[in-house]
Amino acid sequence: MPTFSSSGVVLLGDVFHCFPPDIGQGVNSALEDVFILNQALTQNNDIISDALPLFEYLRSPDIKPLICLAQTAYSWQYNQGFLGKRLWSINFFIRLLLSRILPFIFAPPAFILIQNHQLSYREIWGIAQRTTIFIFVLGIVLILGTLALFLDNF
Repeated sequence: MPTFSSSGVVLLGDVFHCFPPDIGQGVNSALEDVFILNQALTQNNDIISDALPLFEYLRSPDIKPLICLAQTAYSWQYNQGFLGKRLWSINFFIRLLLSRILPFIFAPPAFILIQNHQLSYREIWGIAQRTTIFIFVLGIVLILGTLALFLDNF
């Protein structure tokens, strides 16, 4: 009677996290997967069952931000309606304009940040979220300032 050893499958790259090509990160994230899996295997004497938990630990901090970036950095592929596409475009150009005027406060849109190979997906997502908060605060200040001017005229 034959004996079977336990076996498994490791999903890497586009099989594990498939992205539309418009942000250009499918191959990049696949190469990062391979690099980190190789590190995990090296640290665990090429024993896959020992390396996989380390791979997951090392890779997981960037996976959720990468998914969020794929959904928001260039979201045309998600079949948004007319209004959704226009709002995305307005958001993109507001971020781009603010990053040119006040680059020390506002970061460029995530679609542009993602092209910087020195930043991790987690860092890019954090920068984009910080800029979102700054834009929100700026919007509130502008609304309250306009309201104060309006009320002052009465």
